[in-house]
Amino acid sequence: MKIDSHFHVFLADAIDQTKSRYPVCYDALIDQWQTLAAKEGIDGGVLVQPSFLGFNNAFLLGALQQSPKELRGIAVLEPSASRAQVLEFQDQGIVGARLNLYGESDPSTIIHQNWKLIELLNESELHLEIHHDDGLLNNLLLEIPTDTVIVVDHFGRPKTNSEFTLEDAGIQKHVNKLWVKLSAQYRTPQLDHAKILDYWRQCIGDTKLLWGSDWPHTRFETSQTYSQQLVDLQKLAGDEQLLRLILTANPQNLYHL
Repeated sequence: MKIDSHFHVFLADAIDQTKSRYPVCYDALIDQWQTLAAKEGIDGGVLVQPSFLGFNNAFLLGALQQSPKELRGIAVLEPSASRAQVLEFQDQGIVGARLNLYGESDPSTIIHQNWKLIELLNESELHLEIHHDDGLLNNLLLEIPTDTVIVVDHFGRPKTNSEFTLEDAGIQKHVNKLWVKLSAQYRTPQLDHAKILDYWRQCIGDTKLLWGSDWPHTRFETSQTYSQQLVDLQKLAGDEQLLRLILTANPQNLYHL
């Protein structure tokens, strides 16, 4: 099974446009993703709740029910979520919770507000997924409690190619439980992604790397395609053994697919 570890589904009518960074006027349906993925030999996937749907995970959960053996989900949960709520979501195929800190003026405070939730995730053997502004990863990781399994979106979004090599105390704090998604190269065009990949391979190893299409490429719909994301990954990895780890063994291990 080859796995797309990061994509989104939503209905335009359900979007809180005040939480969207630009107008989203179309639906992204699980059937559409499955058609695109199948053409590229992708068998399974991980749905990630987009920020503009807030805490309403109903559409994501409905999509998971259509193919429970091939799909898993990353929800967005309230900081006050109870243990019963977390376990109920887990029973429905949720394997982690996402903190989307991108564009937040005080992301550290938001992390602290979610400490109780993070503790529940740890107790339930679920992971924390984070997305953030460029250049903030290291400091944000310092704010997250130890013993948390963390998945970092989009290469970790450094501002420069050398950022992580110059300062990585936060990364080292979680190095044994840190996973990185090699997704959405188009969102950070200023980077040499090959150099960023080299850093992550040396830091966390090949078995903690994942790939996601980031479909439907919100805000970049006209310039990106599903197939192009796989082409970009293949060019980046350049090695069949590494590709097999990223697309198959690693996500199967993390997401229990």
